[in-house]
Amino acid sequence: MAIRKISDLNPVFNGENVVEWQSPAGTRFRYERDRCAVGQEMLPGSEVYDWYVLAKSDLSHAKRMVFRLINEDEF
Repeated sequence: MAIRKISDLNPVFNGENVVEWQSPAGTRFRYERDRCAVGQEMLPGSEVYDWYVLAKSDLSHAKRMVFRLINEDEF
């Protein structure tokens, strides 16, 4: 199931430098501000991520990337 709007993304964890989201299918996505990247969990529960470097390290860019990855992966 795809997500229709970026505003539908609700963090499951929100720390000082890390924000995590979970897709409707259960895949976790992790934004690390220091790394300037968004990680997509390779296998559910593995905590091993495939990283995508962002052009700009801010939360709005991270949310856009997570939105795109969820819709590509689950559509």
